[in-house]
Amino acid sequence: MTIEGELSVKNDLLLSSTGLAVSPGLAGIRAVLRVDCPATSTRFLGAVSLNDGGQPVSLKVRVPAGEAAEELEVRYEVVLDTPDGPASENGAAHQRGSRLYGLNRPYRFRLEGDGSSFSIEAFKFAGGDFPTGSVWVLKFQDEDLTVPYLSAVRLYVNTAHPEGVKLVHGKSDTALSVLKRDVLLQLLLKLAVHDRDDLGLEYQEGSAGAVIGSLCDIFLEQTLRGAVELMRDDPGRACALLQISTGFLEAKS
Repeated sequence: MTIEGELSVKNDLLLSSTGLAVSPGLAGIRAVLRVDCPATSTRFLGAVSLNDGGQPVSLKVRVPAGEAAEELEVRYEVVLDTPDGPASENGAAHQRGSRLYGLNRPYRFRLEGDGSSFSIEAFKFAGGDFPTGSVWVLKFQDEDLTVPYLSAVRLYVNTAHPEGVKLVHGKSDTALSVLKRDVLLQLLLKLAVHDRDDLGLEYQEGSAGAVIGSLCDIFLEQTLRGAVELMRDDPGRACALLQISTGFLEAKS
């Protein structure tokens, strides 16, 4: 598989805050996409030079088949990539590989088992778009169903909630069953709110339309259009059917 990402860096702020504006400047700094697999203790890296014009940089990491399992943790970093030098008076980094910036929370992707089929970001909710008492928040950008599913749907889990912690570590079958139903409900509700003329199209594999359509087939035995129409016409039946198909509130023995 290939992990792709994009990182935006404010060059002036980076150089001034790290004390590297004079030497080595942007030429000695790299943006890095780091992919770790805890199950196999394997790390994969992708690095590119920063853009002089301040444009976002694209990063790509190839994960060979058979070298990862269960889950991947993906982080963005900015590192120094110059030969080791003497310590500077201003305390700036001077050793190759010094981390100038690192994302403090990873993006997690489940590869197998009961994991979700979209990226998960886990952190402590602080209000606003992330209510402090909620266990999770789902973001679904439904404007264009032809975009990749992984870029259109993202789940945020609250690590300040005990059930959120269990979910992140795969320790709660009951919470996972509730999550499955909740995610499917939110996807369908978002699509059912307004009339759309794109629900009957044939979507490319991996797109939001194709993946959600597959979920509708698996859990409701409906096409994407049929599932959305069911949610509009008989939401109570749609909810009941999803309870059955997702094993709602059932814990594995």
